[in-house]
Amino acid sequence: MEIPYIVNARKDTGLNNSKIAIWLFLASEVMLFGGLFSSYIFLRIYADYPWPERVLPVLPGLVNTFILIASSVTVVFAWASLKLRKWGAFKGYMSFTILCAAVFMVLKGFEYKAKLTHQSIQYNDWTNIEGHLHPEDHGHGGNFYVVNANEINFDLGSYYDPYLDEITARIGDKKATAAKDVVLNVFEDDKLIQKPLIKAGDVIDLEGDDETEGSLRYILAKAKQSFIETRMHNEQVRESAGRQSWKNVKSNEGGRFNAVRDLTQYDQAKKDAVNEENSLILEREDFGTIVANTSLFKIKVDNALIKIKPSWGRMSSPKEGEDTTISLLDKTAIVGVAGDSGMEIDVDAVDHRHLVMKARDRKYSQEKIDGMIEDWYANLGDSEGAAQIRKLWGAHKQWRSLFAAKLKEDYDLDEDDQPNRVPTDLDMYRITWKQMVAYKELDYNVTSLEEVKENEPGMIAGFTGANHKKFHDSFPLLNVARHDVKFESVFSPKMNNYYAIYFTITGLHGLHVIGGALVLAYYLFFGRKMYLANPEWLANRVEVGGLFWHFVDLVWIFAFPIFYLM
Repeated sequence: MEIPYIVNARKDTGLNNSKIAIWLFLASEVMLFGGLFSSYIFLRIYADYPWPERVLPVLPGLVNTFILIASSVTVVFAWASLKLRKWGAFKGYMSFTILCAAVFMVLKGFEYKAKLTHQSIQYNDWTNIEGHLHPEDHGHGGNFYVVNANEINFDLGSYYDPYLDEITARIGDKKATAAKDVVLNVFEDDKLIQKPLIKAGDVIDLEGDDETEGSLRYILAKAKQSFIETRMHNEQVRESAGRQSWKNVKSNEGGRFNAVRDLTQYDQAKKDAVNEENSLILEREDFGTIVANTSLFKIKVDNALIKIKPSWGRMSSPKEGEDTTISLLDKTAIVGVAGDSGMEIDVDAVDHRHLVMKARDRKYSQEKIDGMIEDWYANLGDSEGAAQIRKLWGAHKQWRSLFAAKLKEDYDLDEDDQPNRVPTDLDMYRITWKQMVAYKELDYNVTSLEEVKENEPGMIAGFTGANHKKFHDSFPLLNVARHDVKFESVFSPKMNNYYAIYFTITGLHGLHVIGGALVLAYYLFFGRKMYLANPEWLANRVEVGGLFWHFVDLVWIFAFPIFYLM
């Protein structure tokens, strides 16, 4: 049976099946992206923190915009070539379209990598710094919770092998012993047999696998199996006792339950009677013994330095020298004394806008707000990096004074003798990486706005953001104590609503680019047979693919100014 209207259009609509289908599909896509863009607008309007402005490097987004526009043109040329029966021209234009899609995704990959390796740290006073963390090297650097551990508690029901591997690797050659005796519960023909597994004080092999007797993995595997079997046994005993208690109450054996005989199962008095009967059955052990069971296995270690990624759990007290516990997501608990969990970061931006917003919410005076900012710089310490950051702030205060004077000169005063234009909070309280480079070149002495502009790096030097390789000396090295940190994250969806919706929209758009490119590539590499059989059929398919590709381009036309320019 031949499907009608797959090549020729219906006379009443002037459309074939594929074109109707793609317009219906694009209508649903408009609703999807329309909802996301609307969400972005409302999140920005009602944001309770300084919304990121012009934080994305413009050049890659601009290049990608021209790439998609060019690919939208060439996909039309590819369709026109099919209509003119020029197979060679079709292959050339379609190949260029697919190449544009590949370049677009490569540039997005560079952008994503730059964001996902860029760190933000928020101090307890709401000041934010940004930069690149030093990787772990010779025991220093990286982003870790650090503890000098003396005890580790593993939850037998949920311990996670990758966490276990990291912990044992960190313990290294430190001695580990069992904190208490461990006895296995084995059930054979419903009879309990207890077998000793390890005694308190016995040394544990940290390197062996779960087949190596005496190794940590072997002990955990055996103890976990015993824990699960014991829990199953206890649940079976409780379930059987529960069923029997209801039967006894309902049957009113010996008239013992005359007082509740006529009550329903929902009456509290009857429930109390059942619970009392259940307790008696369990006490008599009619269906077996409730066996003592524990889900914890504890080991003692000799002051082992253990580092854990913050995303793996929480640290009760991060201040160095205090007693602390790192509680991991798998319920493992590492107990000991907090070590130096500070983060070494090459700072490429300092932002006080959140501090200022919070202070204004509390009705603080401008003098007090300025004092709070100065206190932050004073409390950075005496390191070389701290001194450099203080110099940067001094230079920035010079710059914003010059900028305010320039706005006053350019826009004059209003009828109340107040400037018509004043610097925004972004101008006043954020030092960007480009300004850091310029201030360093000017030896932290700003005498004119033009000098700063001339010494700021261009778009190519900062193609995907702060260029730490080229301008490393301009970015101060700061060691941030963990107890001074309110929040820290790379520039990921975890960071804030801006980046959450940025990755959502651009990620979905990227999937649309990949999907559209795959369809167009199919027409290019496998369309020859369709072209020889019925070239108009292939032309219709390419036209439909082109309509989808134009929609992908249109979404980016909206995304580029919203994320990159505003």
